[in-house]
Amino acid sequence: MIKILHLSDIHMGSGFSHGRINPTTGLNTRLEDFVNTLSICIDRALTDAVDMVIFGGDAFPDATPPPYVQQAFASQFRRLMDANIPTVLLVGNHDQHSQGQGGASLNIYRTLGVPGFVVGDTLTTHCIETRNGKVQVITLPWLTRSTLMTRQETEGSSLAQVNQLLTERLRVVLEGEIRHLDPDVPTILLAHLMSDNATLGAERFLAVGKGFTLPLSLLTRPCFDYVALGHVHRHQNLNKSNNPPVIYPGSIERVDFSEEKEDKGYVMIELERGKVEWEFCPLTVRTFRTIEVDVSKADDPQGVLMKAIAKY
Repeated sequence: MIKILHLSDIHMGSGFSHGRINPTTGLNTRLEDFVNTLSICIDRALTDAVDMVIFGGDAFPDATPPPYVQQAFASQFRRLMDANIPTVLLVGNHDQHSQGQGGASLNIYRTLGVPGFVVGDTLTTHCIETRNGKVQVITLPWLTRSTLMTRQETEGSSLAQVNQLLTERLRVVLEGEIRHLDPDVPTILLAHLMSDNATLGAERFLAVGKGFTLPLSLLTRPCFDYVALGHVHRHQNLNKSNNPPVIYPGSIERVDFSEEKEDKGYVMIELERGKVEWEFCPLTVRTFRTIEVDVSKADDPQGVLMKAIAKY
């Protein structure tokens, strides 16, 4: 069995408004939260001696994070390189420029030729050699309408018609990759997308008008042993038959209060051709708590607020 760690939607550098400056380090406490949580994921990969790590996209809030945020991200993933653990970094919508081209925040790993690191910014198949055998990983980065169609082709069409045409066009391209798969090697589809039956959270507001929704039927193919998704921040398995499992691990930290009640974590996978076992591994992350207080009739609103907060 090939052991794999699947995580997604790190968003390192987001949520600063929910933190404060740590006077000792000079860093925002929310950045420290994200780094600590990511380090727990990497610790597990090293402790369990996984054969591969796959990341489902959205490393940062945008394509050009500050250098100190990039350094915090790189210092954790460097540990995988040092341990000779192959890693696939998929490009999500937040990793792309606003024009929807490339994965600016992740392409540095390919430009520098970081050993064992694959950047998935195109729809293609990567054959990865691990300590326990080969794995085929089809990378499907975040796609925009302009990736598959021209403005002239969509002119005069309804949104539903455009969606249908885009899906069919993607189906053809994906079929081309499937035809070249080795049927004896386990296969993972690693995709950053919005599936039509996913339970959405904050991400529904983060990609309005930029992407399109794909049907689950496009993903539940017998040639895939495991479908690793990114983009939706709530952990869920979209295919209850588990044939194959279609898994959003969710984000590793709460990005805002819309995720207050969501569990956060990553997924551990044991894989061979035609057989897969997976487990969601919860992470202990900072609690977001909404405290409702009515101060409309209070003589001392500040005092009432402070008293309510003190209860927690």
